[in-house]
Amino acid sequence: MRKVLFVTVALVLLLSTFGTAAAQDVGDYDLAVLGEVWSYNYGGFIPGEAVDVYLWAPSTLLGWPLAEGPYAGTWWMPIGASEVRRQSYPAYQTADAYGFYFAEFMFPRDEVWYPCSYPYKWNCNYVVSTFPTIDIEFHSPVWQDDFEFGLAWPYFDSIIYANTGDFEAAWLAANPMDTVAPMYAITEGAVSGYYIMEPYEVMGYFWKVSDLEAPFEFIPVP
Repeated sequence: MRKVLFVTVALVLLLSTFGTAAAQDVGDYDLAVLGEVWSYNYGGFIPGEAVDVYLWAPSTLLGWPLAEGPYAGTWWMPIGASEVRRQSYPAYQTADAYGFYFAEFMFPRDEVWYPCSYPYKWNCNYVVSTFPTIDIEFHSPVWQDDFEFGLAWPYFDSIIYANTGDFEAAWLAANPMDTVAPMYAITEGAVSGYYIMEPYEVMGYFWKVSDLEAPFEFIPVP
């Protein structure tokens, strides 16, 4: 994982900084799934100083904002930056006696970090019109876990199904599943000002049946 340091620190501090995450490493950053637990252990802070963790989604209005990627998907929603929001529930709030800081918390399942929202409530759909026809593409996350049997997002393409009778082709046409979103996790020492930014490519989330908005259809998944 890449660590971008925004203060001048001694080389020994840089050498003592390392991290681990539950997310999958790709290139110089991680693929993240909202709802997963993230953990790391960084050195370089003042022993005993308070350390805060923030999340921030950079603007995508001018294109993909991270230095590399996207790796998992091919489309993102053009949207402005989010507020920098402090995470108040890491396991620890201070560096230890050696200046190391351990954090473990869940990436929140929130539309601030992933504006495509939950199943059956997407905001990433877009319409491409070519007169006199209208082509609609539905963009869902690259990755969805625990998608329960019998449910499919969002539904099959009724026009393709009516013309071909091929349900699988009609289902795949409505499910390109290529949307991703950028996010940064920022760790900052309250006294030293030493901080680290970790870039993430959000590719999906863990979801529950309670996330679904009624009514919804149970349809077979090919």
